[in-house]
Amino acid sequence: STTFSQPQVKVHVTGGYNLPLPDLKGEYPADTNSMLQKSGFNAGADVKYYLGKKRNVGITLSGAYNSFSSGDISLTGGSFITKVNIIAIGLGVEYSFMPKGKTNPFLGAEFTGNFFSGKTKTTPTGGTETEATMKSASRFGIGVGGGLDFTFNKSIGGVVGFKYNMANLIGKDSVTSTVANEYTLIDKETTATKSKNLSFIQIYAGVTFSFNHPKAIKK
Repeated sequence: STTFSQPQVKVHVTGGYNLPLPDLKGEYPADTNSMLQKSGFNAGADVKYYLGKKRNVGITLSGAYNSFSSGDISLTGGSFITKVNIIAIGLGVEYSFMPKGKTNPFLGAEFTGNFFSGKTKTTPTGGTETEATMKSASRFGIGVGGGLDFTFNKSIGGVVGFKYNMANLIGKDSVTSTVANEYTLIDKETTATKSKNLSFIQIYAGVTFSFNHPKAIKK
């Protein structure tokens, strides 16, 4: 028989569901400090470079597009919908528990840069729809998570996992916009609003591509 050790490089291409947490999640009008998001999706990729002979410790570089929506929210005399998008870039470390197994559990943590954008549409009853755009904003945070990496053959596999993201630990701001039909991400405490902690959970699945295998071990 022939077995293969952990490859030195893995690339994952993934997609999945996003679960917003307070203060990203909320109900109108009860949660006045929330961004009112109810659900979302993610799509992304990562590269993992494993170190040493055992190759159970890796350096990770990831990128993901995260989109959230409030759905239609009723108002007196109309309705509105608001959306938030977050592009997240992460650099971190990972530990693999069974690097030679066909099923390999892993845990990881990363430092992330998060780039926010968004849009809000208001539709009055019998009136003209208006639209406002969120000014692009940058925040920094952390992501921690884990999952299972499956090996189908030497080059192809699959992955399932989750990641908890705290997107705005660093860089909170309270500056408002003076541009018409533009608003800003106000997540820093002001005299009128509390500080916002914007976090969410990614649940994902995808395909694994493996590169730079060590020589086969024949038994």
